[in-house]
Amino acid sequence: MLFFTVEKLKARLEEMRAAIIRDTRPITDVWTCPAPGAPPDNAMSPPPPPDDPSWRPLKVGERWGGDPQNPDKPDEPLPWGMPVDGGHTHWLRTTLRVPEEWRGRQVQVRLRWSEEGHAGIEGILYLDGRALAGIDEPHPAALIPESAHEGEHEVLIRCYTPYPRPFGGLELQLRDEIISRLTAVMSAVLDAIPTYRESDPEKHALLDRINRAYNLLDLREGWQSERFAISAGAALTFLRETLTANLEPGQRPTILATGHAHMDVAWLWPLWRTRQKIAHTVATALHLMERYPEYHFSMSQPQTYSFLKQDDPELYERLCQRVAEGRFEPVGAMWLEPDCNVTGGESLVRQVIHGMRFFEGEFGLIEHVVWLPDVFGYSAALPQIMRLAGISCFMTTKISWNQFNRMPYDTFRWRGIDGSEVLAHFVTATSAPLKPNPTEAQFYTYNGSMLPSEVFGTWNHYRQKDINDEVLYIYGYGDGGGGPTEEMLELARVMSDLPGFPVVRPGRVEQYFQRLQQRVWNNPRLPVWVGELYLEYHRGTYTSQARTKQNNRQAELLLREAEWLNAWAVTQGAINRQADLDAAWRTVLLNQFHDILPGSSVPLVYVESERQFAEVRETVETVRHAAITDLTESDGNGAAPRLAVFNSLAWDRTECVAIPLDDRPRPVVAGVTQTVEHLDGTRALLVEASAPAFGYIAIDKVSHPTPPARFTVRREYLASDEFRIEFDTHGEIGSLYDARYEREIIAEGATGNQLVLYEDRPMFWDAWDIDPFYLEKPYPIHDISEWRVVEEGPLRATVEIVRRFGKSTIRQRISLWCNSRRIDFDTEVDWQERQNLLRVLFPLRLNATRATCEIQFGSVERPTHRNTSWDWARFEVCAHRWVDLSEGGYGVALMNNGKYGHSLLHNTLGISLLKSAVIPDPQADRGVHRFMYSLLPHAGDWREAQVTRRAYELNAPLRPVTVMGEIPAEGRSFLRVESDHVVVETIKTADDGDGLIVRMYEAHNQRGQVRLDFGRPVESAVEVDLLEREIGPVTVDGQTVRCNVRPFEIKTIRVRL
Repeated sequence: MLFFTVEKLKARLEEMRAAIIRDTRPITDVWTCPAPGAPPDNAMSPPPPPDDPSWRPLKVGERWGGDPQNPDKPDEPLPWGMPVDGGHTHWLRTTLRVPEEWRGRQVQVRLRWSEEGHAGIEGILYLDGRALAGIDEPHPAALIPESAHEGEHEVLIRCYTPYPRPFGGLELQLRDEIISRLTAVMSAVLDAIPTYRESDPEKHALLDRINRAYNLLDLREGWQSERFAISAGAALTFLRETLTANLEPGQRPTILATGHAHMDVAWLWPLWRTRQKIAHTVATALHLMERYPEYHFSMSQPQTYSFLKQDDPELYERLCQRVAEGRFEPVGAMWLEPDCNVTGGESLVRQVIHGMRFFEGEFGLIEHVVWLPDVFGYSAALPQIMRLAGISCFMTTKISWNQFNRMPYDTFRWRGIDGSEVLAHFVTATSAPLKPNPTEAQFYTYNGSMLPSEVFGTWNHYRQKDINDEVLYIYGYGDGGGGPTEEMLELARVMSDLPGFPVVRPGRVEQYFQRLQQRVWNNPRLPVWVGELYLEYHRGTYTSQARTKQNNRQAELLLREAEWLNAWAVTQGAINRQADLDAAWRTVLLNQFHDILPGSSVPLVYVESERQFAEVRETVETVRHAAITDLTESDGNGAAPRLAVFNSLAWDRTECVAIPLDDRPRPVVAGVTQTVEHLDGTRALLVEASAPAFGYIAIDKVSHPTPPARFTVRREYLASDEFRIEFDTHGEIGSLYDARYEREIIAEGATGNQLVLYEDRPMFWDAWDIDPFYLEKPYPIHDISEWRVVEEGPLRATVEIVRRFGKSTIRQRISLWCNSRRIDFDTEVDWQERQNLLRVLFPLRLNATRATCEIQFGSVERPTHRNTSWDWARFEVCAHRWVDLSEGGYGVALMNNGKYGHSLLHNTLGISLLKSAVIPDPQADRGVHRFMYSLLPHAGDWREAQVTRRAYELNAPLRPVTVMGEIPAEGRSFLRVESDHVVVETIKTADDGDGLIVRMYEAHNQRGQVRLDFGRPVESAVEVDLLEREIGPVTVDGQTVRCNVRPFEIKTIRVRL
């Protein structure tokens, strides 16, 4: 029996690993300087010339890096050690001379870390001005090509340095390739041994072989001796011969391995750091490809390729060469890896369009895979969006993070809300210790290490073995990039030689999914998952960083409006400004990355995001103003200014419009008016207006205003013809009576509009999570500091209530309207809490076990009970503009203009209004927030009440605009949709300039015909997919286009007018 053999070999293996380096020569002539300029502008800028005075000599032990303007500034780390200021970029420069006796052997340059550790330093090494390799903690050295072994060569290293640290030094190292490979083989075998059972003969045979190999090593003169180096070759030969000697022929499962470096486009670092990470990751991948011809590397997100193309054209050109060879694989159809909960439907479409067009334009590749390994849940709208772009496959690992329930499948048909299906596959690698029962919960990873136990576990955990014997494995350092290491590639070479192990072979992701689809798609045993892929974790991402979420909602709506106006103007002969809007879209898509929009990044990310959204608003406003000018001036040049209202929705509307009054004369309008003051202190004139679908009308053309409602307003009582609201002593709604339908709305014994604070201290991920025990510590906000009547009609009646708690203030106005059944809660919060959650609750007098929630391009039903662990896990869900609870004949919708986190428990609807995490942003969400939520009591269900339309109206109110030109009395309309269950989401010019694109969706889960009336002759129309490729005909009849729609179908039409 071999006693302590494994322990002995592990100890010797660590000693052997150190012996890979056979000799070392310090590089003493090292110079450093800060990158010229300041971040973010200097992140990828070239170094100053060698004679620039900013260069200074750098000795081992001297402090370098950090803020060059304040080198003695103490560290100011955020959680997880990230610097508050984001860190700084410095250059190292030296001259390389390879010793003559080393030439022709493996020589590398290594950046040594100081005694204080690695300290987050990352960089890229340039040899004679050309990017050679990335430098980071897993990749501390770069191998010098033999072509540079003679003469002198300039070495430059661009280094990101979070803080000033002592310089650890640069050195040349002589490596022994044989010892390196022997170390990899022995490491692989030692890691594989625990995966075998004690009764497996392979376990004991492997241990015997590796022990015999070790006994061939001659260590009489130590690890650095020539005796050892010679014996290492003999030991390696022995292992190569004996490991494969007794491999039994037969079918073994296959692991398709692709190198990868998951790149968080922003997270614990700002965007400028990401651009550095992309360059150093790509340089590392290309560097390893020079030595490992079998190596395949995949990189997702066209945004990262676009950054690299701008930042380092030479490195990008080399990447393109490897793409052409098939070894560097662009993967994933989306512009980047976006959040798929909060992101709007049209945004998901644009993620696909911009992503696929980039990869096709740059590389001639048509992507068929949505690659989202690290996103916090997946909308049930995704399968249809994918299919309409020709995408058939979906990959993730994240759903394995579920807290309560493990997904029952790893390969399955995923069916969306409209019935579309795609092939979904989970990568099943796990970095957790291998468990004997593969059904136990595991966290799958996209950052594989290529350790044999992990590779074996990838197959062991996989649950569709009965229909598929090939699984995908992605390996390499990720999140912050980096990618595979040399040791991982050496381990990959050994893996297939291990008895009982799957065959590991490198390959391409696209080809893997093609084989998988051919193998399983028509197999009757392929399981089906219907609906969303809900992540039972990270539920706080529906709420964290509320300003970013509201910015995103606003940007999506503004772009929608501007594209319609631009398209309309183009039909009138105006200049097409769609290119400007496309650029703005790409900025919005960037900010939908799955750590930006969800609210899980450091402060600098949100400073930059705020600036970028402001730029989007500026671009959109420029295009919108130009389009409106082009449209209205064509109605009559030289006419006096007129006040018009624009309607960006597909149906005629009558509602009150708020016309700004500050710094301008009071406008002349028709009908009843009311002067109001908004929460921000600005004044406006309310006037009722009727505007045509996708059109505009002069406000003074309103000829039949609705008679004003009769309001009764007191501090504790607010009533109109439709509703009576009674407030209790805490300012909550003790009674909400529907006068039209003669029924009470608030649950018996309860109050509505409960504003409740909860302790919000998640166990693990502060900004990401809301844990179920938050319900144990509610703090109702009952203290009222002000309570007054602010508006008494004739168009709107409003009560204002101000509440103060802690250091925070809530100012809320509750309003009834003359012409709407909407009850508005216009809210301003000065939020100064830490690790608290603010929620509003409405207990309703309704009997329903399911609530309906709007998602992208439709809606889903979710349980309001907690019968099963699957129900319980959904204590917080994501919804867009509305949720609805209905019983037979009556219901209530809760709508909002920028919130996403909702709770649905029995008869109570709730919205998570604000969160206040301290990690990774200690000041997350502090400050003033303005938002609105609204109740919409209604007869019938949400379809009969047209809740989708009413929620659109809340989010896209009629817009007053001063125009120059005559406006017809009836106004002007670009398009009317004669179907009350179809929503037009997008009108834009076609990408190729040939006609217009109209994208709509069926919103009620019902079949029917839709009729589009353009008010002018239609030359031709065809149905197209999301990439605007023709699918088939539609009916054209004069000024109209007709087509049929299926439940929740997204339909895109190319129209030529």
